[in-house]
Amino acid sequence: MQSLTTVGYGDIYPVTTAGRVITMISSIFGIAVVALPAGIITARYLEALTEEKNNKANNTNP
Repeated sequence: MQSLTTVGYGDIYPVTTAGRVITMISSIFGIAVVALPAGIITARYLEALTEEKNNKANNTNP
């Protein structure tokens, strides 16, 4: 997870232009790999909470 979500600890780093470009691309890809599922899971969780709240409100008022 460390290599996908951050650029590391700084002890190893790219020195060539090609290495830096590859690092930038992989860093952006790594962030997307973590952020997209997290957003989807959060959205679904909020939908479930809203649905549960609406169901409770509808069941309370006969």
